[in-house]
Amino acid sequence: MRVDVTFYLFISLGLFLLLVALVTLLFPAKKPNHLYGYRTDRSMRNRANWKFAQGLLPPMFLRLAFYQFGIAGLWYFVPLQSEIIGMAVFLIFLVLSFAGEIYWSEKKLRRYSRTNQK
Repeated sequence: MRVDVTFYLFISLGLFLLLVALVTLLFPAKKPNHLYGYRTDRSMRNRANWKFAQGLLPPMFLRLAFYQFGIAGLWYFVPLQSEIIGMAVFLIFLVLSFAGEIYWSEKKLRRYSRTNQK
């Protein structure tokens, strides 16, 4: 068992994502803008999509935070000693987790858009 930079990186990002989830939950973006909120082409098409997308954002950040905490727990017990491997695992996991969450959120938003148009 060990604690190293990679472990702290996972924990720090998890805490940051929890903070972002809390902020987006307490202060959701009210109308489409180019600064804040779940901003994709589909979410910014109309107010209904925007409102639905802002509801997807806090749970998405919560899941991302828990993914980071989970991988930090695994990293704590894995006997790898290389910081380079740790950074590679961190970056790969970060990209895949964000891509997966955005994919599933966009899929939900697409489904919502189709049912909302009828």
